[in-house]
Parts: sequence; structure tokens; C-alpha cells
Amino acid sequence: MAYSAVSVANSIIKLANERGIRDLSPMKLQKLMYFTQFWYLKNFEELLINDNFSRWKFGLVIPSIYYELKNYGSMHIDSYIRQLSKNNEAVVYMMANDDSRAWGFLDLILDKFGYLDAIELSAITHLDNSSWSKGEQGTVITKEDMLACFI
Repeated sequence: MAYSAVSVANSIIKLANERGIRDLSPMKLQKLMYFTQFWYLKNFEELLINDNFSRWKFGLVIPSIYYELKNYGSMHIDSYIRQLSKNNEAVVYMMANDDSRAWGFLDLILDKFGYLDAIELSAITHLDNSSWSKGEQGTVITKEDMLACFI
């Protein structure tokens, strides 16, 4: 099941808080989201996030998440992204609590990459033969781009 970018972002924020990760900046969150999307696709042949990443100067970014969190700058994200519901209530969207595959996968991503800082994660996304390196800045990274590349 694919989730909104906000749902996955909030789910990562939740797990990072539970694990005591105190350097979850917007840039680090974006990279963790990309690694989640990339490796989920490679492992399960489907996308977890129903939004597109774009190639930006410092790596791969979902623009809507960037604009939601840009006020944090390079600081730790200390609250969830809230969106207005149809009833004009502020809601925190997350992945379904009973989706053990998705939550377990986020745990694996944080185990593997959560200790790295935003600059280290960005460097990984900039490696030769990465999805980021295979296109012009500002272009969308497609499912096919991810399948054809390493990171």
C-alpha cells in the first residue's frame, strides 16, 4: 500500500523520536524518505510513497515536504506535519498502525542509515550511478530511474 509523503514523513519522525535521534533535520528526513522509497521498491517491487522525488542540488527531495518543513532549516524537526482535514481540523497522518511490513521496513532503514547525518546521507545520494546523478537538476526521479540505479 502506498502512502502520502506526509504519512511516511510523520512515521519516520515518530520512530526517530522513539529512538532518540536528535538530528532529524528536513534534509536528513528527505534522504531517509528516499532510501525508504528506493529500497522498498527494490525489495517489494512497489512504491511506499505515492509522491515523486525531484533532483535538487543537495540530493533528492519531495518538494511538498520541503515546503512543509523549510522553517526548520538545519535544525531538528520537533513536531509532526499537520494538515487540515475536510472538517478543518489539524490532523497528523501516519502509516496504518497494522501495516507491519511498512513499519518494519522503516525500522530497518533507521537501523542502517539513522545514525548518519544529513551531509553523509546526501553524499550517498550523489554517488556515481545514483538516481540523482542520472538526470538534470529539477527533473523527477521515476520508478524506472530507481530500478536502473544503485541509489
